[in-house]
Amino acid sequence: MASLAHRVVRVVKDPMRIVRRYSARVYFPLWLRKFLGKLLPPYSGYSRMRSVYVVTYGRSGSTLLTRYLTNLPGCDLKGENYLFPLPAMEAEQKLRDSRQKPYKGRENPESPWYGSHQFTPKRWRRDIANAMLNQLYPSRPIPKTIGFKEIRWYSYVKPEQFDETLEWLCSLHAPGAIIFLFRDLDNVMKSGWWAEMDPEKKARDRAKLERFEVHARAYAETHPESSIVVTYEDFISTSAAPQALCDLLGVHFKESVWQAVLSQKLEHMQAKKSA
Repeated sequence: MASLAHRVVRVVKDPMRIVRRYSARVYFPLWLRKFLGKLLPPYSGYSRMRSVYVVTYGRSGSTLLTRYLTNLPGCDLKGENYLFPLPAMEAEQKLRDSRQKPYKGRENPESPWYGSHQFTPKRWRRDIANAMLNQLYPSRPIPKTIGFKEIRWYSYVKPEQFDETLEWLCSLHAPGAIIFLFRDLDNVMKSGWWAEMDPEKKARDRAKLERFEVHARAYAETHPESSIVVTYEDFISTSAAPQALCDLLGVHFKESVWQAVLSQKLEHMQAKKSA
């Protein structure tokens, strides 16, 4: 009985939940989706939500920084995930290209582009945004600040698509913000797997990291209202860096939270060494 009451409360709070949950098994026409979207109130768990992404590379202190952010009020940033949402951006562009093909008669089943006039990239992006939430936060309520950190930007994202990719990611759950985390590259190359890497490959990867930092700083300069550059050295040594992060997220800075996170030992690399 309690379980039934809980389900009823969830549906009352979020009526569109039924459409989202069963759309894979039951066909909901677009006109019905739009009608229900206008008729029913938006899900309160999404209404004041924002997204934040830590964009960096390995051995930069990203786990420490993310742990600090997750200790801030209303913030729950997840860890690495191989940038799983990004293929959806390419798919969205293909939908847009298909829809814009200058072919007539696409309503006709005999057309080579039959049905492409019904493609809606905006709906695709909205569906991806919901799917991303369902994967990262399968339980409710959704935290006020969502997102994740990722260290593979320098190898997964082409330089010419750097700005576009960040803007697209932030648009999924706007307003979105980017935190670029850097560390002295000499120290990075002496840490973790970098220290054991073949010298030639290490040199190539360092060059990639240097290019990554150039693109990241350029993005931060053109998006000052929604991005920030933080160095690992500043974060662990001065309260100005965590204060700036709190300002970006709109939360009050508490030095005790920062100091508590710094005092905790990271275990993920220690576990690898003992394995």
